[in-house]
Amino acid sequence: MTNNDHYVTGIALSQFVYGARSLGIAIDGVIEQAGLSQESLTPSARVSGPNYETVLLQLILANKNNSFGVDIGQQIMPPLYGVLMSLALSSPSLGEALKYLARFQGLATGNSGEVEYSFDGKQYQLSIKMTHQNLVVRRHVSECVMTMFCSLLRLITARQDLSPETIWLEHPPYSGPSRQHFESVVRCPVSWSTGESRMMLSENMHHFPILGHGEEMLRLAEKQAQDQLENINKRLTAVEKIKWHAAELMQSSAPRRETVAKRLQISVRTLDRRLEEAETSWQEMIDELRLQLAIEYLSDLDTTVARVAEKLGFSEVRAFQRKFKAWTGLTPSGYRHEMFN
Repeated sequence: MTNNDHYVTGIALSQFVYGARSLGIAIDGVIEQAGLSQESLTPSARVSGPNYETVLLQLILANKNNSFGVDIGQQIMPPLYGVLMSLALSSPSLGEALKYLARFQGLATGNSGEVEYSFDGKQYQLSIKMTHQNLVVRRHVSECVMTMFCSLLRLITARQDLSPETIWLEHPPYSGPSRQHFESVVRCPVSWSTGESRMMLSENMHHFPILGHGEEMLRLAEKQAQDQLENINKRLTAVEKIKWHAAELMQSSAPRRETVAKRLQISVRTLDRRLEEAETSWQEMIDELRLQLAIEYLSDLDTTVARVAEKLGFSEVRAFQRKFKAWTGLTPSGYRHEMFN
């Protein structure tokens, strides 16, 4: 599976967009520039990995705050998380809540991330993994998720003094001030540059009771979460196949709907209907694929912008420059300057 096949849901996107708005960051046009619509902020929406990363990079650049992920992570917005929050609040203990959140994390992270809650014989561990390749995005998402879980521990237990035993982060601190800010928020020892991101909890924290626990509510929330997750996976299967064939064709020529439909042994009308059911269209999907390829090609600084335009099938470099700016708000050269200088 390539990065083009990775996605998050509208929950993950909303956390950053609405969080950025509350921080006073101008978000007007950011969604549209990434090739998305306001419907992408609905919980059931599926947002491609490239589009999601484009939004995050735009918000990070607009904020110019090296602690952007931490500041977003402090803002737990229960209504955004729907059944996930119901599962957490209805669980009998903190550990059980984390088990449920790990089990159903796909309702927010799609297939772009993974949360695992386990016991190694000594400590309970919550580890996170992600598919994001952009190091800037990885750093801010990692710090955001860790901060959010710390905030969640305190929210669902109504104990503001609770903190993990320790936190590991895969990356080094960006700066001294950003390191101090993160550690002051999570309020526990932090190990940097460990190559993995996880938090360790004591046995007492694992068994810490949740006052809102209710067996019937938990049963209903679990059933609803299971149905929603199955629905997401079912609806994505057909679209992933379409995207896979389109991406393969794009490597050598301009992909055509008729060719992809023929490969899948379906009619063009059926292909369009499946894309519509997934709340996208052929052109939107092609734009997503082209944007991701453009970002990948531009990361190779030895490849000229003209060559990138040619590889993507644009007849002239100016057409590519206009399209890339419409996608990201930056010219190809401007994107390189922001990312690699």
